Amino acid sequence: MSLAVRPRRLPAHSRETARGFTLIELLVVVAIIALLISILLPSLNAAREQARLIKCLAHQRGLAMAANSFALDHSDLLQLVTDDIGRQRADSSKSRYAYDENDELLSWVAAYGQYAGNTGIARNWDWGVRATDLVQAQQRQEYMANDFGLALCPSDKIQIATPFYPIGTQLVSLAPSPQPNDGNFYWGRLSFGINEDLVGGRDDYSTQPPVGRPLPSNPERWATGQKHPEAGDRLEGNLSKVYDASTLLMLTDAGADSENEGSSDTEVNPYNRPGGVYNLIISAQATGPFLEHSMDKWPQRVPTRRHKGGALNVIFADFHGERVTPSGWREAVDGSKVPSGFNGDVRISPYRLPGIIRELR
Repeated sequence: MSLAVRPRRLPAHSRETARGFTLIELLVVVAIIALLISILLPSLNAAREQARLIKCLAHQRGLAMAANSFALDHSDLLQLVTDDIGRQRADSSKSRYAYDENDELLSWVAAYGQYAGNTGIARNWDWGVRATDLVQAQQRQEYMANDFGLALCPSDKIQIATPFYPIGTQLVSLAPSPQPNDGNFYWGRLSFGINEDLVGGRDDYSTQPPVGRPLPSNPERWATGQKHPEAGDRLEGNLSKVYDASTLLMLTDAGADSENEGSSDTEVNPYNRPGGVYNLIISAQATGPFLEHSMDKWPQRVPTRRHKGGALNVIFADFHGERVTPSGWREAVDGSKVPSGFNGDVRISPYRLPGIIRELR
């Protein structure tokens, strides 16, 4: 006789727990997860932006430390940033600032790169490439140095710019083949700009109006570049001549917000010739001594959309760093919106301007 094996029946509660989720239950869970993501995503994005802003300022502080070390080795001078006329007047013997083995004046990026520990940057072309504009520079970016992270802001979408000087006839060094040697500017991986009023030279005033202070009764003279008897020239990097170093900008976020801004096309970018935007902050031809006045005249040299709310990271001439935010907005010469002021004084002109500072705001 054969014995039939009867299947074992699960208890009722076991059968109950083995049942799968219903479609409605799954949809409810998905909806809850989507709701949580929609709530948390802005916070996550804000946290990422905050992290990028902090890293950007940390990189600028690293550059400031390199600049400070440079000044300690060069009689309290920062690296000179000027054309050949300004260089002749500031250093005809080529002994006061940094040059390469062919006596080409180093850009401030290359000079401070050395002091930041990048021993491979001995010449300008060790850092960047020669090019005439941003488009050509982007085509040659394979030759640009990738190991100088301090020169970059993680929020910068372009990360290629020119410090402008040295320029044209100043260019002596030739990069080894196959790097191209044509172009009047060096371009490289760069997100920051330097104050030309502080580090520039006494160049040809017919093409570069001198830094000066306007009369209290006639602030328009600032915009025309006319020289006031109490005005000073660009400081040639001389930190000992700075008035109130704690409010004088030395380094800041700089460069175009978009590739269209960086274009050399005069229809797209008529205010920054040649070569589109370049990373020099300057008060000449501006309407006053502060950063907001410089941005009125040169709106595309300082980014307003790199950081949330138009915030900028600034290193001052006493080497401390701060984040500054716009206190308001107004229209610049090209119709774009630029800050009407910041939550603290950020001066471009290195001179004391008694009695007229508030009048110019």
